[in-house]
Amino acid sequence: ITVNPNVVPTFNPVAAICSGATAPVLPGTSTNGITGTWSPATVSNTATATYTFTPTAGQCATTTTLTVTVNPNVVPTFTPVAAICSGATLTALPTTSNNGITGTWAPALSNTTTTTYTFTPTAGQCATTTTLTITVNPNVVPTFNPVAAICSGATAPVLPGTSTNGITGTWSPATVSNTATATYTFTPTAGQCATTATLTVTVNPNVVPTFTPVA
Repeated sequence: ITVNPNVVPTFNPVAAICSGATAPVLPGTSTNGITGTWSPATVSNTATATYTFTPTAGQCATTTTLTVTVNPNVVPTFTPVAAICSGATLTALPTTSNNGITGTWAPALSNTTTTTYTFTPTAGQCATTTTLTITVNPNVVPTFNPVAAICSGATAPVLPGTSTNGITGTWSPATVSNTATATYTFTPTAGQCATTATLTVTVNPNVVPTFTPVA
């Protein structure tokens, strides 16, 4: 009486997949020629699972198992970018996230408009897309109340260091002339998202009164 030993079906390992990727189809025949069926019959693409292969009856073969690893998708993380003033220099966004995911950004950077950028990971990293918003603040024009004209030699006004809309800064020239009409330039203190502005102080010449001679 011949007693055949039971053969253990063998299978090539299945490469790990990312969650949500196309699940592999397990082979119905082992690498050493044993046919059979798997349980569960369908491979999950959302969770790591172990599948049992049951040989078709009459083959003198044992059951065996095969594990398919499903890696979770990682969300790339990035350090927030501080708001900038319109027209300011904007540094290129990093192509590697804080947690090691490489990829690319779209659309191209804008230093004039607030924009949300999408990061798409390079294929094969089990990572999701993510977004990053960079706020671009518009530049404010400082406003000032008009300065009343003065007479030549009168006390010159002192120009305010803060505009009527709250912008601080300095004037050039720093001192107002009381002898000639001049235009002064206001330069905002850095970091306020404001443009320069000008203000003219009119200095009227003194008029010498004239009279008709008395006969």
